[in-house]
Amino acid sequence: MSKGTRNILIIIAVILFLFAVLFAVYGHLHLEPMNANTSKENLIGNANEGLDNMINDIFSEENIIDEPNNTENNQNKVENTTTKNEEDVEPTEDDNRMTPKEKKAIELVQEQWKKAMGNLDSVAFNVSIQNDGKYGVSVYDTTTTQTIQFYIVDVDTGLVKER
Repeated sequence: MSKGTRNILIIIAVILFLFAVLFAVYGHLHLEPMNANTSKENLIGNANEGLDNMINDIFSEENIIDEPNNTENNQNKVENTTTKNEEDVEPTEDDNRMTPKEKKAIELVQEQWKKAMGNLDSVAFNVSIQNDGKYGVSVYDTTTTQTIQFYIVDVDTGLVKER
């Protein structure tokens, strides 16, 4: 055998050895596709667990904080403003679809609006949830349907910011 033929055979042997090693590693690390009999519950936990917790949190009335109740005067003020708001605002179809937190956000904005403007005549309120979990409440004119003011409400802290 000549020197060139021997070098070619060595190169071919090295290449075959590398392919054998790669094939063995691939066979060891390769994931089998899931067959129809494999239970999905074994792969992941309860996929709806986080969603159930989130829904329970949204519809829970326990998480709503009215105002600090340090004294009896504060409690009386909260009760009085709640009854006034219920008397001033006519219920609509959408009230039945709102979560307690959405209702609380609108109530907080109504209080803010009453302090600034004195009444709730010819205005209505629309609520939406923001990406950060806070609520956006827009105040709009009922005759022209133009937005007058937009507020960002953190229901958990009771903080209302004008935007």
